[in-house]
Amino acid sequence: MEFTGRKIEILKEVIGRFIVKADPVSSRRIAQDSEFDLSSATIRKEMAELEEMGYLTHPHTSAGRTPTDKGYRFYVDNVIKEQMEVNIDDNKSDITFDMAIGKDMEIEMVLQRSAEMLARFTNYLSLVVAPTIQQSRFKHIELLKFHGGNLLMVLITDTGRVYKRNSVLTGEYTELDLQAAANILNVQLRDKNIIDIDTEDVRIRKGDSYLILLVNKIIELIKDCIKEDIQHNRVFVHGASVILQQPEFIDLKKIQNVLKVIENEYLLLKLLSDFSRDKDFVVKIGTELFEEGTEDLSLIASKYKIFGNSTGAIGVLGPKRMDYSRVIRNLNLFRKNLTGIFNSGV
Repeated sequence: MEFTGRKIEILKEVIGRFIVKADPVSSRRIAQDSEFDLSSATIRKEMAELEEMGYLTHPHTSAGRTPTDKGYRFYVDNVIKEQMEVNIDDNKSDITFDMAIGKDMEIEMVLQRSAEMLARFTNYLSLVVAPTIQQSRFKHIELLKFHGGNLLMVLITDTGRVYKRNSVLTGEYTELDLQAAANILNVQLRDKNIIDIDTEDVRIRKGDSYLILLVNKIIELIKDCIKEDIQHNRVFVHGASVILQQPEFIDLKKIQNVLKVIENEYLLLKLLSDFSRDKDFVVKIGTELFEEGTEDLSLIASKYKIFGNSTGAIGVLGPKRMDYSRVIRNLNLFRKNLTGIFNSGV
């Protein structure tokens, strides 16, 4: 069966109407309201063939059609794709980015407020993930000595994240020795990718050779931070109540499925980590999410940068009927503004 230009236009019409109204679309309605110079019977025949081809389906209680995952995928790849590429530098958006950001505000507070604002402008669930330590750079380290020979390492990354590790000191190191070791590391490791840090990166003068074992111990503690599992990362979520107001989720079982997804922080992190690495924008629809309970949802994900280096993930989770064009346009401007805020030195 040939996928003709007429079928494509009718498919676009059905999807566009369904996104707006959330009601199955009938051939009669298209014939009455659209500019197609086609009879209702002709449109009905084309829609029946589109259903046979897997692009449309229809509820048992309605004569109208609704898009399938395959239909949405065609719509995103062909109708929306041009906007994802051509309009990537378009500053037109529904967003007026006026979030109050203080110079001394912690980065995680910025991300939390960002999630709240993104949910407000999209009317869907917003997700903002802080960069992992694997994506960060070394900024500063502090070494503190406590009674009993206990050592506390405080590592600060370029994203403002703070990591702490405790250890037991072996050797008679004074507080001045700890300060000297910290100075060596702060000078030689600054702005280095934390995941690449190794003992070979640090050169110690002969006069400080007694610090070699201590410095190596600290580097091992830094590597221990890198082993941090994904569930220890932070994801900021906002808009759960909004997404449940969508007409798709009036069914109790569907509400329960959505709530399970929203409450599963590990799953949300995994979704964004999987889909925001290689491209500016990624759109996953329904069953493409490959997770139980997500078949009625779609995800649009992107990336933002902190100080031009570390990368975090940002996304919008909504019904498959979401307004893809508007969400992509707003998400694009939003991530640009978020990157700009961090590059300005917040």
